[in-house]
Amino acid sequence: MKYSLRVLTAVLCLGLAVSSPALADVPVREVSLSGEAPLFVPDAASVQQAEPLKNKEQSQKKQTDRREQPSGRISDQQGTAGESDGNHDILVVDEVTQNRPLSEADFTFNGLHAGDSLQKVKRIFGSPTKYAQSAHYTELKYNRKDLDMTIRLRNDTPQILKEATTGRKAVHPGVDSVTLAMGPDVYIGPGIHLGHPAELLVRKYGRPLQVLRDADANVYYFVYENPGRDHVLVFAIGERKVARVALLPPRPPYIEGRPLETIGGWTPRDFTLVGYGVNEPFIANKYNMWTNLVKRSGDKFWLYGTYGVEVDRHNTVKKVFLLTNSSYTGRGATLGYRLSTIFSLYGEPSRIERGPAGENFVDAYYYDSPFQKGVSLVFISKHQTDYVDDVLLISEPIKNIQDPMERYGLK
Repeated sequence: MKYSLRVLTAVLCLGLAVSSPALADVPVREVSLSGEAPLFVPDAASVQQAEPLKNKEQSQKKQTDRREQPSGRISDQQGTAGESDGNHDILVVDEVTQNRPLSEADFTFNGLHAGDSLQKVKRIFGSPTKYAQSAHYTELKYNRKDLDMTIRLRNDTPQILKEATTGRKAVHPGVDSVTLAMGPDVYIGPGIHLGHPAELLVRKYGRPLQVLRDADANVYYFVYENPGRDHVLVFAIGERKVARVALLPPRPPYIEGRPLETIGGWTPRDFTLVGYGVNEPFIANKYNMWTNLVKRSGDKFWLYGTYGVEVDRHNTVKKVFLLTNSSYTGRGATLGYRLSTIFSLYGEPSRIERGPAGENFVDAYYYDSPFQKGVSLVFISKHQTDYVDDVLLISEPIKNIQDPMERYGLK
């Protein structure tokens, strides 16, 4: 795995790192897609607010080597503009949809909405492979060569139950949930397909309502709520791409029971990375088993494969940083994103520290926390690429953003 933090390779070679005695790759845990269990549903204990997911050096190189094509096209492949392979690797962005209000049309599968009838389901997707019916629900399963999808419909109900009363929500017959696991020809909302990059998703849909992480399965969930607030669209992000999608009624952990504290549109979650906040006590294996430990000037740098944490001698988190583009911020950003995508997700930076002229120098874009003085989320970008090169959550000023060693406190 290629690290964004290049200097760590040299540090590890110098023998300053200790390897974890207990490392094991945890396989993705899938559950049945029937009933109320969509996607890779995380256990309540393992779900946290915030970020990761990445892999193989070849995939990392794809993300890093992306080149801008004509007409606002960025390609993960080295093909010509306008081409697209079966994996939907081409990222096409004509405009940034910053703060675009979502409509009910964004919560559809080939035009199928929540509440649509059984007849419309069959008209769009044909006859199901399996059909099951209970007193309250009808479930259709499509297990074909070109489609793996489950659609659950609420059966018709007496008129009195269709009207909301005090303490009871209205019951709406028709499509209740949709789970898509495979289907290259199925488009979601404005044209999102399985296999599309996570960056294209956030450019089309904007800032997620929240980003959840299943630390064991190394899967992220980007959650969006429809205007009627009676359904959520959950995108499971694996290998930096949309792996599965589910439309379902709102429920924990996808929707929280109480609103979060906000100041100027910010929440405390915006100033965490992979579940860690700075100036907080550090727990080594809180979410993942550490892979390497670097000791430097009394501080410790705990490395977890896709992210790292700097801890001081008092066991307090000082800095959190992303190592690969498989980890995400609380708003769905990661390494390799274009700066315009960052601005669409986060708005105007609190301040910008610009480097000297020259393509090899970097600029730093700071988003300062209104909850803790001196805490900032920082995006580093090289002049020659205009892509995000590093993401850090800091509690102390960076002395020299041009020097990676100083940027990460290793000098």
